[in-house]
Amino acid sequence: MSTESLNRQSAPPVPAAAVSAPKPAAAPPAKLAPSIAQTMLRNGPTFNVRRMPYVTMASLALHALVLGACTFIVMKHPQIVEEIFTTVTDTEEPNEPIVEQSMVQPEDAPKEIPQDSSVSQTVSSNLQFETKGPIDLNVSDGIPQLEADTSGLPGIAGIKIGSETSGRMSAQARKMMAQKYGGNTASEAAVASGMKWLSNHQMANGSWSFEHSKCPDCKGQCSQDGSLKDCPTGATGFALLAFLGGGHTHQKGDYQKNVKRGIEFLLKTAEQTPAGLDLRGKVTSNEGMYVQGLCTIALCECAAMTTDTRVKKAAEGAIDFIIKAQNPKDGGWRYTPGQAGDTSVVGWQVMALKSGFNAKIKFPTQVFKGAENYLKLASIEGGSKYTYDPATEGAQASDTMTAVGLLCRMYLGWDHKNKKLADGVEYLDKHKPSPNSMYFNYYATQVLHHWGGEEWTRWNDVMRDQLVRTQHPLKDGHLAGSWDVADPHGGAAGRLYMTCLSVMTLEVYYRHLPMYSRDKIKVEF
Repeated sequence: MSTESLNRQSAPPVPAAAVSAPKPAAAPPAKLAPSIAQTMLRNGPTFNVRRMPYVTMASLALHALVLGACTFIVMKHPQIVEEIFTTVTDTEEPNEPIVEQSMVQPEDAPKEIPQDSSVSQTVSSNLQFETKGPIDLNVSDGIPQLEADTSGLPGIAGIKIGSETSGRMSAQARKMMAQKYGGNTASEAAVASGMKWLSNHQMANGSWSFEHSKCPDCKGQCSQDGSLKDCPTGATGFALLAFLGGGHTHQKGDYQKNVKRGIEFLLKTAEQTPAGLDLRGKVTSNEGMYVQGLCTIALCECAAMTTDTRVKKAAEGAIDFIIKAQNPKDGGWRYTPGQAGDTSVVGWQVMALKSGFNAKIKFPTQVFKGAENYLKLASIEGGSKYTYDPATEGAQASDTMTAVGLLCRMYLGWDHKNKKLADGVEYLDKHKPSPNSMYFNYYATQVLHHWGGEEWTRWNDVMRDQLVRTQHPLKDGHLAGSWDVADPHGGAAGRLYMTCLSVMTLEVYYRHLPMYSRDKIKVEF
């Protein structure tokens, strides 16, 4: 619109009487204020072609600086990336738990479980067919899920997992991995119930005890105390492994207080020595290096799952102790540091060292060469089976030591194509889960889980349902969530040992990433 038009529209109306009046002499027109459009056109931005290269270079330099800073942060704190990638869509934490091995030497264990008021023998038929359980569930309800197409599950094919512990770091990841690898609602309910029993049997000082009936909340309501009456560090390490296996740390989860008190107990009672951090506590029998191994695993897993530098430092010291305790000749471990090895104790130390490796703890990997040397000495039939003590003349292979040896071989590099490993897996597959040796079942379950395939499906279908059926149900009061001792090596550590091993075995679906199919879930390890 023109300036003249604007002036016409904004002029006041002329009175009718003034129409015929003579017009006065016209005054010079006033200078109008410039319009907004005119002002913008006159004062608008100008484009300087000569400045463009300098502006572009400055922008690129700024972006490079920011990218470099981010790269430096990631390199210094790689756990940040792991935490981002292991966060799925659900941040809720269910009441669930975890696991790792046994502390009584097979040679020292009674041939039968004493039939007295504290430990009653559980027969095979009861274990396999007794219909116990935390709740009334169809224990086979996971089979249709296992056979179904899991590609449609949210994120199951695209979960990026940064470490061995990542599968348990969120409720959604645990749920998906349990479904994919053979768990079901009944097994998960059993895990939750077992963890609840453990939380109810923590001592006032934050520890756990194999004399679980001494717990203030129990006061003798639960039978089958272990004979290891003064081994709180070992019992605490076992319980912590169960909680950590379910994704519960002192920083995250439904059992933060329990885990925090347990970790604090271990750190307060540990002894700093020239050989490293000694976690054995007061050694009264042959449990020393067993306790060192399982407590080291607990500290390493906690360090891997959190950013707690105090815990990681303690784990580093515990790893140092194990390394210095290795026998220099055969490369094994036994009851005391430096003693010639046996396969049972070696299994604990190898798993502790692998846990330290997963927690990014630096140590000389030559220690693994020593462990490999020991396994060669303990091998039977070229490495498909293993004996307990290779120094014993005419030593024979045993089912339990074969499971331990094969798992160690897997951790130390035997791959899926190894003929002796395949023969060992075939042997375990034919043997089937034991109704009265939880120590064997725990190791063999890990071997077959890592192996996968039909062998794992056959094993898991029996093992999972057997454990669900034999757990004490809610109607059993304070016993609910625990398992009766059904292990020839279980008398020393009692109900707490049996419950921890059972819970950890049922956590295998997300506690341990299957070694030979990790590429299928895009594991970054």
